[in-house]
Amino acid sequence: MRHDIKSPIWDIHTGIPDLTGKVAIVTGAHSPNGIGWNIAHQLALNGARVYIGALTPDFAVAGIQEMIKASPVTIDVRPLIMNLVDFKQVSSVAMQFMEEESRLDILVNNAAVLARPLDKTEEGISVSFATNHLGPFLFTTTLLPLVKKTALEHPGARIVNISSTSHELVPPGITLSSVHDFNAELGGTHDFKSNMTRYALSKLAGILFTKQLQLRLNQEGTQAIVLAVHPGGVITDGIMTLVGGKLDKKKEGMTPLEGATTPLFAATNPIIWGEKEKYEGQYLMPYGVVWETSENANNPALALDLWETSEKVLKDILGQ
Repeated sequence: MRHDIKSPIWDIHTGIPDLTGKVAIVTGAHSPNGIGWNIAHQLALNGARVYIGALTPDFAVAGIQEMIKASPVTIDVRPLIMNLVDFKQVSSVAMQFMEEESRLDILVNNAAVLARPLDKTEEGISVSFATNHLGPFLFTTTLLPLVKKTALEHPGARIVNISSTSHELVPPGITLSSVHDFNAELGGTHDFKSNMTRYALSKLAGILFTKQLQLRLNQEGTQAIVLAVHPGGVITDGIMTLVGGKLDKKKEGMTPLEGATTPLFAATNPIIWGEKEKYEGQYLMPYGVVWETSENANNPALALDLWETSEKVLKDILGQ
């Protein structure tokens, strides 16, 4: 598939509507050199109360301080501390959020780990798959009652899952019906190609989750839209670490703010709700283009298997 098509850049400085009164969560949003921080900053600049997802309180405080310094207006940004592989904490944070807030208009699942050797959580699950899919799956599904309540009162709530064109690297014919499938080596445990393919599997899961969640919300009549987004080739701190700092940020990639553009398009652009049938459950490329996904990503049976297996694995871990 070609990945070089970009629509004219949607102007985030004029295109984002007034978000006053709306509440948003952006996970993985503490680093000014990251996509999540820039998404959260733009939401806050346009009036939303934004929860800044971070792994530790220190990360959150540092990110919030930088955000306030970079803002010409007063913004409402608050910390949300969560380790996505600590499933009990994820569930607890989501439940606490629903006790403290009366609405959730925008949820951006941005936090992720990049390609890495096959290491596992205490529960024996691939850290990559746990961080990039199971944690966001649990967080989102736990928050759904509040999203549904918000959508009933204010139609057009958004859930945005940050994905990647790398999802195409996953070979066709995979299954996602067991923890063994979640932990698939996909070639090896430490070589770069296998590490990338496992990362791709976790990003494929995000697209499948998007499609299955949208289907379920539609069946219930919930007025919310779920989108998966490839932000583009953004040179973040994580990417620089992955490649050993061997990239020229100015010449070889998008800035984090440019990378935030398509997620912000998905999270805020009124056209998404105005043309709901075009956008719901879709995968967007920069800058806001509905794009074709891989054979695996277009497999409804695979999406259902992923959902049901994710539920079962998490229930077993949480003792539910």
